[in-house]
Amino acid sequence: MEFTQVLPTANADRSKQLLSNAVYGHKSKATLKERIFAMWFRQLVYTQIWEDPVVDMQALQLKPDDHLVTIASGGCNALSYLLANPAKVTAVDLNHAHVSLVKLKITGVRTLAGYEEFFHFFGIGQASSNVRVYKNVIAPRLDADSRQYWEGGPIGFRRIRMYAKGFYKYGLLGQLIGIIHWGARLHGVHLDELLKQPTVADQAAWFDAKVAKIFDSKLMSKICSSPFALYNLGIPPSQHHALCEQQPQNMSQVLKERARKLATVVPIKDNYFAWQAFGRRYDVTGKSALPPYLMREHHAQLKANIDKLTIEQSNIRDVIARMGPLSLDAVVLLDAQDWMSNDEITALWTEITRAAKPGARVIFRTAGLQSPVEGCLTGSLQGQWLRDGAACDTLGPQDRSGIYGAFHLYRLQAA
Repeated sequence: MEFTQVLPTANADRSKQLLSNAVYGHKSKATLKERIFAMWFRQLVYTQIWEDPVVDMQALQLKPDDHLVTIASGGCNALSYLLANPAKVTAVDLNHAHVSLVKLKITGVRTLAGYEEFFHFFGIGQASSNVRVYKNVIAPRLDADSRQYWEGGPIGFRRIRMYAKGFYKYGLLGQLIGIIHWGARLHGVHLDELLKQPTVADQAAWFDAKVAKIFDSKLMSKICSSPFALYNLGIPPSQHHALCEQQPQNMSQVLKERARKLATVVPIKDNYFAWQAFGRRYDVTGKSALPPYLMREHHAQLKANIDKLTIEQSNIRDVIARMGPLSLDAVVLLDAQDWMSNDEITALWTEITRAAKPGARVIFRTAGLQSPVEGCLTGSLQGQWLRDGAACDTLGPQDRSGIYGAFHLYRLQAA
């Protein structure tokens, strides 16, 4: 199928600079590992975001006049936050591939005829007809930068064809999950068997009998000890170090513990993260294990609110620095602070504090158990933010992705 030629843009080069600054820009000299990770992370990493939006919305308690700023990643959560009816959602990402993905989803919400067509494209993401739908319906309304991304790609393969071949098998994480499935089959294990388990107890028994032994193998232990092997998970060297601090000699056991939580935290019919990890797809029949934005019952509301969402390629601190005082109610930082130095964290929270309204909420995850923020809220920031320990202890274990060490919620105290 032919496409109208779209001129290249500078977004890929901007990704290079932004990611280099994020990974090692605070250092006088970057390590080889950091340079390799920054280069690797310029590709499409996440076809979906791996933080639970239901937990996020319980923590944030968004109100109709709230302005939320979030790191975008795959965009699933930014879209899902619209279902809480805030006044505005500003999504930000360093990676031009993620920005292009969110813009594709936004345009899809606006242009596709109804829920079935939207779900077929973005929920299933595996039909040759999707390329035609893109060309005839979505592309004419898509911005030039995003069209250049989706209509470009390696020689002989335009990226939009990922939606014909099986979108959720792509991206660095999707490819790594494919390799894990291949490795499991070498052990005689078919990971999608988890999807057939009738109860949580059965899910746990199946994991312990089938999957645990893979993590216990010498080969997996060796692979997990290398930070290079985990770059496809989006884990930078600094975050890998934080994970290793929990069990310095056996990273594979940390990952086994988190994989087990992912497989057992709730019934499989309710966990779309587990469907992606163990099945490499969403629940396309029962349609219960889906991100909120992909659920039928939310589609009309999503469509009505889509103009409240904007996306830009930038550093989240720079975006907040351009905002006026009392213009910010909530911030979602994902695990970005695991990448940052203490000075960068302090600078970020200084801008958040300047722009935030009293009672503003900030949430984030960490690879390790401890919050990196506590030692950084010094000087004028001291005493202004309070971590809601009770909420963190309650909501953290409910996160269905199960891959993080801890969930953190902070509130700005009244002056």
